[in-house]
Amino acid sequence: MNLPRKVAVLLFSVVALAAIARYLQWELPTLRWFFSFNPDLTIEFSLSRLNVLRWLIFIFPKIQNPIVWVIDEDVIGSILLCFIFIAGVFLWIWGKHFAWNPITLRRFKGFRSIKRGYYSFLLMGVLLCVAMLDQAIVGREALVVRYQGKWHFPAFVRNKPKLDFPSSTNSTTDYRSLKAHVDQQNNGDFVLMPLIPWDSTFDTQDLEKIPMILRDGIYYREKKSEPYQGIAISDHPDAPGKKFIETTFRKGVPHGEALFFDPSGNPIGQRKYELGQALPSETSPASSIPANAVFHIIEYSPTAPNWKSGHLLGTDARGWDVAAQLFGGFQVVVKASILYVFLTFFIGIVVGLVSGYFGGIYDLVTQRVLEILQNMPFLLIVMIIAARVGRENVNIFTIVSILCLFSWIGISLYKRTAALKEKARDYVAAARVMGASTPRILFHHILPNVLSTSITLVPFTVTAIATSLTALDFIGFGLPDKYPSWGTLLENGLSNLEAPWIVSSVFILLFLILLLITFVGEAIREAFDPKKFTTYQ
Repeated sequence: MNLPRKVAVLLFSVVALAAIARYLQWELPTLRWFFSFNPDLTIEFSLSRLNVLRWLIFIFPKIQNPIVWVIDEDVIGSILLCFIFIAGVFLWIWGKHFAWNPITLRRFKGFRSIKRGYYSFLLMGVLLCVAMLDQAIVGREALVVRYQGKWHFPAFVRNKPKLDFPSSTNSTTDYRSLKAHVDQQNNGDFVLMPLIPWDSTFDTQDLEKIPMILRDGIYYREKKSEPYQGIAISDHPDAPGKKFIETTFRKGVPHGEALFFDPSGNPIGQRKYELGQALPSETSPASSIPANAVFHIIEYSPTAPNWKSGHLLGTDARGWDVAAQLFGGFQVVVKASILYVFLTFFIGIVVGLVSGYFGGIYDLVTQRVLEILQNMPFLLIVMIIAARVGRENVNIFTIVSILCLFSWIGISLYKRTAALKEKARDYVAAARVMGASTPRILFHHILPNVLSTSITLVPFTVTAIATSLTALDFIGFGLPDKYPSWGTLLENGLSNLEAPWIVSSVFILLFLILLLITFVGEAIREAFDPKKFTTYQ
């Protein structure tokens, strides 16, 4: 079996496993990514207004009209799997007559002879395989649990089991606390956690209480001379350690909405304050802040690397695990790179070949459009879209689409120049005389002879998307906080230079990844140098 058909079998296996896992409510590593997009979109249309489909109402009188189509993660995942299946079918059919070109084999041999690039390629493959392990490496859910004689696999199922134990207080199981309880009991039960037992985002237990000092009716942060501004919490007088009041402060006095809670954590009232003055209460019973209430500030201070706590590289200022964020950020870069490379090269190659081959008015219009796109301010477009959509609603598809809007232009210009040169060759004239169709001439004859330049650009394109994502997240116009990001982590580290493990971890990983990709790109560029090998068909 040749390579295209092996790849086709791999794609068919991915589709089958992902579909079966979704049906059985499993969460398999990497395969669950296809069903991780929930656009929360509802489409409604009336059959009575569509003449083509109006007859459905008479044939099926019980049909719901209007029809409401909810696009959720299942719909998006099914569409993605359909595209992968179609790609597999195409590769299977194409692989029937596939045979390696001797020149291509010589290029592969030349790439392997460049040790620095070849070993960098192998190391990148290992890192990619590790990233595909997903929640088996990083996550707060246990991999295997044996508790009270029953086996559970929480990390790999959608419906997580709720396990009750003495220190359990949440509606969901805290497997880190369960592991501590099981280790203390030592009764044969056990909990196997991932290597990094923390989620990439919104997962912390390391908080710090900073006292506030009341002087002349003004609250100050401890060891600070300026009145405090921000959120503060007061403990319940009858239940120490339990939150009683949560409010915001401005100029050292309560300002805004104050929330009141009972010892169980249930809200019992609220009251609005304006620069320390209580406004008439809109809730019953009415609550108010005592004049001598003791407040403290809750902060998630960066903690240094500690293997016992599971923070292998420490935490940032939000209390999030640095190693988990680096791992999740690498996964985001891999996903974005796959989408980015596919869209950029597909659009650029098609537009460039067609423009260079046909020329004339089509080429003239295409080049004017490219000139307009080239002169559009990229960062301004990103800022406008982020402001319009809202950063919390931005996802990987949004960011990749914006980047592709400008990135395919360079690929298109390369392919246009190559097509202009290649269409004057004798093999193109011979193919045209023999009756070959235009698509066959473009993609079967011309494309293989100009593909080497595109292959050499792939690694540098991956470098571009990695740095672009990091830069956008760093300046606050990238992905929201629900996505782990190297840029956000780097910005957090620069704001907290007293915690050098944050900046150093991001910088070292980013430097190594970009260095490996650059080595691979240089080796490919040298091995696929068109001046060394040329093929005409």
